[in-house]
Amino acid sequence: MKIFSIYIVIPTLLILSLPAAGALVAGISPERFLDFPPVPVMVRHAPFSLPVFIFMAGCIVAFIYPFIKKAITFRTLTPDTVPSHGFPWWGYVCLAGFFVFWILAWTRFSWFAPFQAHTFFPLWLCLILLINALNFQKTGHCPIKDESLDFIVLFFASALFWWIFEYLNRFTSNWHYSGSQYPALKYFILATLSFSTVLPAVKSTGSWLSDFDLFREAFCDMKGFPIIESSKFAVSIIGCGSLSLFLTPVFPDMLFWCIWISPFLVFLGFQILSGQKHIFSDVKNADYTIVAVYACAALICGFLWEMLNMFSLARWQYSIPFVDRFHIFEMPLEGYAGYLPFGLECALIIDIIKRHKT
Repeated sequence: MKIFSIYIVIPTLLILSLPAAGALVAGISPERFLDFPPVPVMVRHAPFSLPVFIFMAGCIVAFIYPFIKKAITFRTLTPDTVPSHGFPWWGYVCLAGFFVFWILAWTRFSWFAPFQAHTFFPLWLCLILLINALNFQKTGHCPIKDESLDFIVLFFASALFWWIFEYLNRFTSNWHYSGSQYPALKYFILATLSFSTVLPAVKSTGSWLSDFDLFREAFCDMKGFPIIESSKFAVSIIGCGSLSLFLTPVFPDMLFWCIWISPFLVFLGFQILSGQKHIFSDVKNADYTIVAVYACAALICGFLWEMLNMFSLARWQYSIPFVDRFHIFEMPLEGYAGYLPFGLECALIIDIIKRHKT
């Protein structure tokens, strides 16, 4: 319980309080951050800037290039195993359910009108279970069968997890929802139900990817990062994450990307200071498998989130400063890079929940 309080509660409080403190110090009225449910208004941000776009593209490529190079040059002596288990019956049910709810989400049947805005949760529940079925077909294992209790807990934790990002978005206004408005309590219940699918989706996709030879073998002998277990490094990333969260509401157009990276830095820093083994401990010895798995898992989920959102009635839309061009669905091209650190954050939270649920 002491570890839970120090290394989970404290970083969460920092993440929630620092943006509000920055807004107050800058003299920004807190009322605009407290409206609930949030008013779906598209905020006008800084216009597209080609130099900024090129600079950010360069930074993204610099970070992912070592992984792309490893993936391209990877050769395995043992090809991926052929699925040795039949596709489970419940997988077929979820496959049918996925296509049914996808059709209902993108069409406007009059008889379905009362439920038109509520397709997200059943659609993603079917998809989550479908990914588990694919995993079971390949290996005979999947999170929903092997880790049933942990997996169910993830739905509850996921809702809390994503509400943090909804809160942080109040300081940057990078996305808003349209297509349905509800009283506060109904909005909270329906949104919480949808948000509950985020971590289970990323966990299921990560578990599926980890059974491919590429992810088992290609990223386990990269350049080591020994300082990741250093207390000085931990304090440094906590400081960077905290400062950027504090400054984000003051410079939202310049620091909008921090809401995806800063919480990860704060949580990881506290995990390192705990002295316990954490999910990224193997990076010290050059094993980046978990980094590659969860970054790609979130990117795959992100593509599906954006695709399935495209023609839904209740949907989100973006307003991103400087790089709002070359859209794939609603998301600007460079916006997909945000899913990479988001996947690492998901991995960290999933691991924390698993280790501290008791």
